[in-house]
Amino acid sequence: MQTSSLILGIVIGVVIATPFAWFIGRQRSVLLSGKVQSLEERNSALEKASLASSSIDQMLKPVQEALSELKTKSEDADRRRSMAESMLKTEMELVRERNESLEVATRQIASAMGKGQTRGQYGEMQLEQLLKHAGLLEGTHFQRQDSRAGVDGVARPDISILLAGGGEVLIDAKFPWDAFFEAMGSNDQAEKAVLLDKHAKDLGKRVNELSAKEYQTTSAKSPNFVILFLPFESLLTSALDFDGLLLEKAFGKNVIPATPTTMLGLLRTISFGWSERDLNNNAEEIRNMGAEMLKRLVKLVEHIDTMRSGLSKAVDGYNSFVSSFDRQAVSQAKKLAQKGVPTTKQIEAPDEVSTGLSKSRFSGENARLEIEGLED
Repeated sequence: MQTSSLILGIVIGVVIATPFAWFIGRQRSVLLSGKVQSLEERNSALEKASLASSSIDQMLKPVQEALSELKTKSEDADRRRSMAESMLKTEMELVRERNESLEVATRQIASAMGKGQTRGQYGEMQLEQLLKHAGLLEGTHFQRQDSRAGVDGVARPDISILLAGGGEVLIDAKFPWDAFFEAMGSNDQAEKAVLLDKHAKDLGKRVNELSAKEYQTTSAKSPNFVILFLPFESLLTSALDFDGLLLEKAFGKNVIPATPTTMLGLLRTISFGWSERDLNNNAEEIRNMGAEMLKRLVKLVEHIDTMRSGLSKAVDGYNSFVSSFDRQAVSQAKKLAQKGVPTTKQIEAPDEVSTGLSKSRFSGENARLEIEGLED
């Protein structure tokens, strides 16, 4: 009884529990199916995102390459800029040092030019350079510091240039500097005008001083003037701006102001005169040398004629010998060969020389007549 009740209870329990178990399993299956679908959707989304990311990478690759190249160029530009800045600093330092050296040299020149003796030496040096450019030689065409008796004792012009036809041109170098230098360094136009006016007056004083020395009277063959040489063109032009009658005043005192340009023209004219004189003096000697050379040519032509005559006689003798040899020996040898006398080689007479000998047009009586005409 008890056993039957237990089995019945088990069966009832199983019957009642089965629907619940199926329901719970069904719910779990639905839940798992939902999770699987969700995972599949996530996986699909990830795959799409991966494909999109790969496509974006491909699209961004040229941009990345361009950025990389731009970075390289930027770094190269920075490197070059740094090098350029370094070189610029070096050049600026060199310019600064050169400017300092130039300033020192300028101060030294200005200091040296402040001394009258130094200025005079500089003017003489410039004049000597012009003499060299003109082809004039010291001791032959000009003399320096040639002492002579003057109005106030000993006169000693800086340069005395000898003329080809006799006489001399006297030159004295002057260098009015102080007022001119101060004017060039002034930024005040009014002060500059005052200084240049003073410079014009200083130059006028130099003209008067040189005129008073009357160098031209110390030479019997000197033109009635003396040249006042100024080593800078601007020394004269700046003075003429403030005294337009300066040249006229100087000419009236027998003083000719000259700058390097006009001085070189005068010196080359004098040099040309010397060249013409030398050419004229040498013309007779050149003519005599030419006559002597032609005489020697005549002697050579006479020797050539003698050689030609001897060669002609030799050719005539040779041709006579060949002709005689052909008649006397060759013909007889041919007869012997015809008679059966054995011979290893056929004998033939050599050809006669028929080429004529040329005769010089400058020969004999023609040459002597030409020489005699040149001597006359």
